[in-house]
Amino acid sequence: MKIGWVGIALISGMFIPVQAAMNAKMRAFMINPFYSVMVNFIIGVIALTVAIMITQLLQSPGNWRAGINAPWWAWCGGLIGAFYVLASVLVVPRTGAAGFSVAIISGQLFGALIVDHYGLFGLTERLISLPRIAGMIFLLAGLWLVQRD
Repeated sequence: MKIGWVGIALISGMFIPVQAAMNAKMRAFMINPFYSVMVNFIIGVIALTVAIMITQLLQSPGNWRAGINAPWWAWCGGLIGAFYVLASVLVVPRTGAAGFSVAIISGQLFGALIVDHYGLFGLTERLISLPRIAGMIFLLAGLWLVQRD
């Protein structure tokens, strides 16, 4: 196991319910969920612009033009990100952060199992196995338990 990378993923995952709660609170003030999603992305663009400027000083620059050669579907990640943020704005006030998070994680695992099994988007094939199916069943049981209250 690559502990450092898994640790980064765990820390990143800890921020998902925090972000969802923040986005839901912004929607409470802005009323329109699309406005609060837009604020999320504007702040993200500003933060990434600053990060790019800093990293340009520390390492060689990336290649913006090479993006033209990427397949069409590689450009669609932002659409999925926008859908996720919109879902968080709409769902968290109704399910709570824990309910939303366990549903998101269950959906992520289900999608990841499909992507891995077929080696989609250029990833290495990792066939669905009994332990992976058991993990999905346990997550679905957790989803049911968290949503019971």
